[in-house]
Amino acid sequence: MKRAIKRGRGFTLIELVVTMVIVGILTAIAVPSYTAYWRRSNRSEARSTLLEATSWMERWRTQNNRYDDPLSAGNPPPGFPFAQVPAVGAAKYTVVVATPNAVTYTITATAAGVMAGDVCTTLVINQTGQRTFTTGGGGTQDICWGR
Repeated sequence: MKRAIKRGRGFTLIELVVTMVIVGILTAIAVPSYTAYWRRSNRSEARSTLLEATSWMERWRTQNNRYDDPLSAGNPPPGFPFAQVPAVGAAKYTVVVATPNAVTYTITATAAGVMAGDVCTTLVINQTGQRTFTTGGGGTQDICWGR
């Protein structure tokens, strides 16, 4: 009688190695792409907060006829509600009303915490709506304010 050769079921070592290489390549592609998406969404949240802060400043000026604190000229308005982005939790951007006076202001969002190494280090907007930025390298107007 011939004995039937019992064939083992499962994966060979080569199949496992090929699978691990494929997973490694996909990970090498996916992680930087996800990180870039994550940074872009945080930057978008900071831009949105800056635009909301300019609306708040315009309402303040409508009520008080000046951008700064009427009781302490040159200081930001009391009760400015935008100290950081996001409003709760760990700060990814710190928001400051810089150099306000009766007729002008500048609001700056500076990258902090996990966003400190971002290409757009600071996002700036003023009373005329002019949008500028400072970069840690590689930032452009389109990257920092356009997307």
